[in-house]
Amino acid sequence: MRIALVYPLLEEVGGAERLTLDMYRALRDLGHEVDLYTARLNEDAWQVLTGGMDDIPRPTVLREPLIELMDRLFNRALLLRVLLTAPYLGKHAKKLRHRYDLIIETESNVPLKWADATYVHFPPAELPRYYLYIERLKLSLHERVYNSLIAWWARSIADRTKPLMANSAWTAKYAREAYGSQRVYVVHPPVNVEELSSIGGGRGKVVLTVSRIDWAKRVTEIPEVAKLVPEAEFYLVGSTRPASGPVLEVLKERAERLRNFHVETDVPRRRILELMSQASIYLHPPLAEHFGIAIAEAAAAGLVPVVYRDGGGWTDIASRVDQGLGYTNAEEAARIVRALLNDAERLKALSVRAREVAKDFSYENFKIRLNEVVKELAGPKAKR
Repeated sequence: MRIALVYPLLEEVGGAERLTLDMYRALRDLGHEVDLYTARLNEDAWQVLTGGMDDIPRPTVLREPLIELMDRLFNRALLLRVLLTAPYLGKHAKKLRHRYDLIIETESNVPLKWADATYVHFPPAELPRYYLYIERLKLSLHERVYNSLIAWWARSIADRTKPLMANSAWTAKYAREAYGSQRVYVVHPPVNVEELSSIGGGRGKVVLTVSRIDWAKRVTEIPEVAKLVPEAEFYLVGSTRPASGPVLEVLKERAERLRNFHVETDVPRRRILELMSQASIYLHPPLAEHFGIAIAEAAAAGLVPVVYRDGGGWTDIASRVDQGLGYTNAEEAARIVRALLNDAERLKALSVRAREVAKDFSYENFKIRLNEVVKELAGPKAKR
């Protein structure tokens, strides 16, 4: 089949962008003809995303005056720009329709009229509930108004008859509630299980956290756990962005009072792998992760994941390793970490179990599941 993958604004380097490239590779491996499209391409982000990947062509850029106007008016509001751009791309989709059997959109998180399917990382229509009831965050009036606007616009452009793919069973539940969609397929993002399964080494009392340095990721809570478990060494490793400055200041202030808490930013992949070989526990920050690539990668490397007791990282990964690995506050996380470090046999058994669970998220399994969904989406076309 001929398939078009559309990512409205390809400007950052993150899980959604990597998922799109993984989907491109998988569909090509399955024998389909695949083309990438975007309305805007950031060259630096593209180079980082595709570094060392010679088999992925540059996307075709559907650049038009109205898209440029949206960029100028809402420069810093990426989510709003995506939701404004996505329906506008419908006129391009009409021109592409005769050339492709399927059009799949992978950024807006909204079932769109012109797409045969949309991949959902988390539905923006559920943002107010996510921050208010799930994360229990006290947002400013400006943030609450923005999230409400996003939710209203997402629902207004949604086509509830269109099928969705979701990154976790947890996300799928919210997608059904947000859009009333009857066809929601869980397609977990792939992780490099083959690379990570070979990681071993002398595991000690080291606790690792891998996360973007951002207020939304709640990484400033990690030193609170480290304070309660002084016998272990805690490493927080993550990428930064311009908005990371204030977060780093808080982390620096807390690190000065803790000898067992270390922050490393923008480190190469080999440093993360080195820390994975030394750590025995992976501690994720206290937020309901929609899936959690870092959690899945840590499990594949044999680290025992201790995560917040909500979100896809809990329901689809950590809870399957052991129901006792979920926490709701820093004190509970500290108790779990300490209990694991003081029980070598249980820690070893859970490490083996974590690797087994992570095998479900291999690239091969991702490809198999994607093939199943594409065949169902295409119907008779899949038999051509």
